[in-house]
Amino acid sequence: MYRALYRKWRPQRFADVVGQKPIVTALQNQIAAGRIGHAYLFTGTRGTGKTTCAKIFAKAVNCLDHTSPDPCCECEICKGIDSGAIMDIIEMDAASNNGVDDIRDLRDEVAYLPSVCRYKVYIIDEVHMLSMQAFNALLKTMEEPPEHVIFILATTEVQKVPVTILSRCQRYDFARITARDIADRLLFVAGQEKIELESDAARLIGRLADGAMRDALSILDTCAGVDNHVDEALVRRMAGVTDRTYLFEISDAIAARDSVTALEKIAELRQQSVDMRRLCMELAGHYRNLMLCGLPGGADLLTGTSPEEEAAYQARKEFPQAEAIRAINAFGQALEKMGRGTDQRIELELAVFALTQPQAAAPAAAVQPQQARPAAPQPFAAAPAASPPPVQARTAPPPTAARPVPPAIPQEAPPVQEARPLAEEVPPPDEEPEFLQPELRPAPQAAPAPQPAAPPRKAAPKEEAGELRPFPQWALVLADLEETDAMLISFLRGTHAYYDGRRVLFECSDAFRDYIRNNEDIRKKMKEAIYRTTRIRCGIGPYEPQKAEARGTEQPTIDQTLQNMQALGVDVAIEDQ
Repeated sequence: MYRALYRKWRPQRFADVVGQKPIVTALQNQIAAGRIGHAYLFTGTRGTGKTTCAKIFAKAVNCLDHTSPDPCCECEICKGIDSGAIMDIIEMDAASNNGVDDIRDLRDEVAYLPSVCRYKVYIIDEVHMLSMQAFNALLKTMEEPPEHVIFILATTEVQKVPVTILSRCQRYDFARITARDIADRLLFVAGQEKIELESDAARLIGRLADGAMRDALSILDTCAGVDNHVDEALVRRMAGVTDRTYLFEISDAIAARDSVTALEKIAELRQQSVDMRRLCMELAGHYRNLMLCGLPGGADLLTGTSPEEEAAYQARKEFPQAEAIRAINAFGQALEKMGRGTDQRIELELAVFALTQPQAAAPAAAVQPQQARPAAPQPFAAAPAASPPPVQARTAPPPTAARPVPPAIPQEAPPVQEARPLAEEVPPPDEEPEFLQPELRPAPQAAPAPQPAAPPRKAAPKEEAGELRPFPQWALVLADLEETDAMLISFLRGTHAYYDGRRVLFECSDAFRDYIRNNEDIRKKMKEAIYRTTRIRCGIGPYEPQKAEARGTEQPTIDQTLQNMQALGVDVAIEDQ
């Protein structure tokens, strides 16, 4: 059976690992000095060699040949590990075994001695997929494992791993492999596989792989399946990328404000089955190169370009950097919208049209911020509603001003200041409220005070927590979460919310209530969504209607209690003392 190139040419020794020399050197020194740790964490992007180095390390610490920190790959231990016949090296996929029961089984197996090897090595791939309960079950075992156990954790999203796990591991960050190192490795593999790979094609694959050796070998494998002679044109066709000449033609048309020519080039590329998202990324990188060429020595920062392309960029070194930055931002926004599921061709064409016709795109950009603001603040979004004060109350008099002149003497009214939304006049609460059901009590009723000629009105005080009322802006919050956070909207879709002046209480299940109570990041996202759509900064919490109804129940009076006791036949005597 045919084996894919990335499997066949996976490194078997530390010497075969490409682009990770600092990490390889550190691991070799630990093995040579006998200072082997009990837990390691390998993190980095895909295809950089995390799992490969973990397997090589597992072979090296158990190899029978102690003359070198590299595994010999000839002894029984090394051959058994490569073939999977030795069960002391356990590779676990946390994406499919992420429950607490799986970790409990692992914890029970740790106590048993290895059958053949010196060390029992547990390689947990994609460890960030473990549940919080599974992480907690693993904590104590990772802190003080038996002498014969080594843990190697691999992940692409280290920020999702709890700090309690990170503090128990030696961390190694795998860097992206450079395009030059990938190209050199591909030329070596192609020579061994009798594949005619051109140097330009190897450099192009190295650029397309984005630092991942596995992706580069997969692209080479795909191209070799079409033709044994792999050139740059074949790589572009199979990878769905555009010829670099088209990038220059599109940028030249944009610089000349020629919308028709630029859009025709995009339509032509689409007809050739070029991926629009990939083309958008290529255009952003193209303008990045144009921006760098305008800097002294910026041409040295160009990566993955041919000599012909470098000459073309040098010919355009006078390209305005402001235009390049504007184009990068436009294509970046188009990529972001493409990720939301919108039509990729339309988004790319809109970006090009906005660059070629800035006067047509400017009005839409100017209207957008006004539409994003809430239409009008609700009465409970700020201070209690009151009748508009007289114009004189808007402007503060000088500190030395005398008392107001009687109305019989006419005075010229001061200029009226521009009105601001109430939600901005009242500063929101800064303190972090407790994540508990707020106390439900009727809104305070202030006694009406006489209206003398009072001094100018100051900023309204913060509204105290009072009676719960429906929160009509909740629909805006849900619409915002629909576009920005698919996970949160799955729990909150179709719910209602209430507001008491300080907290927004939303309907949710018991499971989501417990989850959000223990997750500060989720609470922060919800507060940001509420402030982004309503300009209200407040606390949040779950709505519990049963408690609200219980607190709203009226207590029976003394007369009602006496009547009920008499109806039951109880003799009641009332004495007046």
